[in-house]
Amino acid sequence: MLESTGLATRDQHVYRTLLLHPGWNIGDVQQYLGLPEDEIRAALDRLASMSLLRPSAEADRFFPTNPEIELKPFFERREAELDEQRAKLSRDRSTVAALAAEYAALRLQAGAPGLERLEGLDSVRIRLQELARSATSEVRAFMPCGTLSPGALEAARPLDENTLARGVRMQTVHLDSVRNDHPTVEYATWFTARGGQTRTVPSLPMRLILCDRSIAVIPVNREASQEGAFVIHLSSVVAALNDLFDLVWDRATPLGDVPVLDCEGPSDRDLTILKMLEDGFTDEGIARKLGVSIRTVRRLMADMLKRLNAQSRFQAGAEAVRLGWL
Repeated sequence: MLESTGLATRDQHVYRTLLLHPGWNIGDVQQYLGLPEDEIRAALDRLASMSLLRPSAEADRFFPTNPEIELKPFFERREAELDEQRAKLSRDRSTVAALAAEYAALRLQAGAPGLERLEGLDSVRIRLQELARSATSEVRAFMPCGTLSPGALEAARPLDENTLARGVRMQTVHLDSVRNDHPTVEYATWFTARGGQTRTVPSLPMRLILCDRSIAVIPVNREASQEGAFVIHLSSVVAALNDLFDLVWDRATPLGDVPVLDCEGPSDRDLTILKMLEDGFTDEGIARKLGVSIRTVRRLMADMLKRLNAQSRFQAGAEAVRLGWL
């Protein structure tokens, strides 16, 4: 193949035919190769334009020349062009590296050493995309926001697909409430089929992204993600957040499984609700943490009161302590 010269395989066949049978005319070549005359003539024109054929004094006859000699100037020109392109690429890489260093330095200046401060949702989204694309081993996340819209899930699909295709392990923990959301379950099924892992728990402490066990991203205000995020590079803090993820992951339930409820004892959701009541959470606060409606929280509370044979939430708390639930 001589693709760089613009010659096709058919042109090479014509050249070799004339090389083996010097003095053949167009009709001879056409009969030998079984190609239409117009294709033979087009191939002869291309070969002649590259000086690989010389016309004979006799009509419709051509003689091949030495390709190494005739194509040497062409290859020398192409090599010079490629050298120039490589030099330009090298200069461009140096420029990009300098800009990237400046970009990283300015981000770090915005916060304490080892800490980046990202202002606003747009900055957070861009930085998370950068981290996902640069990850080499794993990306892990807490997603305490409950169900995601179909649009948000579709927007995440290309980035997740690319990350998984590169062999990066991805683990995501959602709230149990997503089990009732068909788009999220459908997305998790797609995600799992490509090597990702999804589990759920009754509640999560905050939004958290961990990359390669060396970088962590947490919200500036866990109740208002639009305020921005911190990107943490401090090894001790990142290690502690990875330990937290491991603890939650180990007790979480794979999304494809059904959580097993102990009829005699409290479920993880029961314990979570009791702990939040103990911490002074309102029904609205509990609903937000669990990613469910206030009506669902009140139904869960009513079921728990019935199981504890209690008439009030205070009595339910006292009974939970007596039974060793708390």
